[in-house]
Amino acid sequence: GIRASDGMKARRNFTHHNGQFGFIGAGADILIEGNELAYNNTLGYNAYWGAGGSKWVFTDRLTVRGNYSHHNKGVGLWTDIDNIDSLYENNRVTDNDLNGIFHEISYRAVIRNNIVERNGFATGWPSWMDGGGIVVAHSPDVEVYGNTVTNNRQGIGGLQSNRGSGRYGAYVLRNLYVHDNTVTMSVGVTGIMQDVGSTAVFTSLNNRYEN
Repeated sequence: GIRASDGMKARRNFTHHNGQFGFIGAGADILIEGNELAYNNTLGYNAYWGAGGSKWVFTDRLTVRGNYSHHNKGVGLWTDIDNIDSLYENNRVTDNDLNGIFHEISYRAVIRNNIVERNGFATGWPSWMDGGGIVVAHSPDVEVYGNTVTNNRQGIGGLQSNRGSGRYGAYVLRNLYVHDNTVTMSVGVTGIMQDVGSTAVFTSLNNRYEN
């Protein structure tokens, strides 16, 4: 629907029923504010690879604020590959097929004061954090707070797999600080998972869940 690049601002748009994504983009100082993203991926692209409400790559200082992302056949709001200093705030993310807010193989981010509801139930994936309300995957230095996360397939998750490294270092779940959120769930899990054969994500990488 809309592709954003350096310095662009996208405000108050309705991006819906697009073939693959509502929003995509790469670059520095992009603002995505007050938009509605709905019913995207009408062509049935593989949502694990790339489809749904949005996907941003290689961004610096991306701000995603006050948007409503719902009923997309994939992830609602997604930063994937070498994004740094991302901010998600005051968004409403509901009823998407996969994760609600997903920050993957990237770096510093703040995810705060979002309402995230009923995501991840399209086919009920039973493993890992598929269908999480908010998921931080293989990304250091992320803070998640003040969010209301209600009745998603999973809650608030941190993942560590072997994903190599990027522009700013290794893709490691380190310094994840999840605090002062309200999480309501009757299925799934909230917490950290790993498949690298090391307990470091639990014991020595300063990952914390509080309040």
